[in-house]
Amino acid sequence: MRILIKSLAPVLLISFCLCACSRDESGGARAKVKPAADRYAGYNFGGDEVIDLGSQPLTLPEGAVAELISRDAALASRLAASGSSLRVHPFFKGKDIAEFLASGKLQGGIFADMPALTAAATGDFVCVALMKEGFASIISRKAMLMRDLKGKRVATGVGSAAHFTLLSALQNEGLTEKDITLVPMEVSEMPQALAKGKIDAFSAWEPTPTLAFAAHPEFHLVHKGLSYGFLCLRRDFVRARPAEARELAAAVGRACAWMRIPKDLEQAAGWTAASAARLQGAPYQLNRRAMTNIIRNDLLNVPGAPRIPAALMSEEGLLYKKFTFLKRIGKIPESTPWAKVRDSFDIEMMRQVMAEGDKLALQRFDYRNSDPSDGAK
Repeated sequence: MRILIKSLAPVLLISFCLCACSRDESGGARAKVKPAADRYAGYNFGGDEVIDLGSQPLTLPEGAVAELISRDAALASRLAASGSSLRVHPFFKGKDIAEFLASGKLQGGIFADMPALTAAATGDFVCVALMKEGFASIISRKAMLMRDLKGKRVATGVGSAAHFTLLSALQNEGLTEKDITLVPMEVSEMPQALAKGKIDAFSAWEPTPTLAFAAHPEFHLVHKGLSYGFLCLRRDFVRARPAEARELAAAVGRACAWMRIPKDLEQAAGWTAASAARLQGAPYQLNRRAMTNIIRNDLLNVPGAPRIPAALMSEEGLLYKKFTFLKRIGKIPESTPWAKVRDSFDIEMMRQVMAEGDKLALQRFDYRNSDPSDGAK
């Protein structure tokens, strides 16, 4: 059985590389937000021994790893030996993936730390691989310090890692969210809104900052804060099919190893850009060099990745602070104990997978080099 990639291009068109078909409804005449179930109505889920995995082609470096997993002939053959196959579905947002995970339509998903924490707190999931250790960045029109944002209009995605970065940076200066005018906004709209003076700054994750600086070299970096990404699986899937869960983890390790060769990283970036373009119905705006820089800096150069470090689960660490932030803004029930979330991160599976490289064929690199539309509908 082969691995399939589903494309939304016939279903959805959007105007910019990071935008879902909906926009924030707080700013005038905007398109009505469609429920996730409607946006992805063309997707097929389930079937005999099919593993459904959600990915985000528009987000780096996670999108590149998911692209390679979808093309991994070694993974496909190893799953086929046990009568299984993998279907990779592209999504616009992590919260959409989390919704389909919660419903049981997906067995796994790749998304950032905030939806991962929310999923772990409100459901029964296992995060098995670190897919990103990057940054959310605060960008302004002119040179300024964090304290200069007082009284300014700052855009961000509410409840996101970028929102957390913004509030943490303000707190370091003795300021709070009340000292600024917070403007909820889709990340795709932020660079243009900043250029037109509709906002004074924005806080967003990659690749939005890179895209913004490419289009507007006059913009300035005010602050950066760490952000993570993970491969998360439903716990019932891991319990029922542990060997296949390990194969998915091995595919992540295989993809990271393959991309360490410059020409292979270039190829992965090209495939990812093509998938992102199909999803959004428009060319991906990030050039190949910028894409490879993000993948290299936020994943390949991260010590220990894709293993999840034990230190990440400390109550002194950043994930715990993000967990308390999500409780404070109502994204996670106040009664949820940290232990429930902490125990949802399996720091051993990827370590064991990497230690069994020969058994799990971590050096068997065989990625389909067919037309990007192969297997798509």
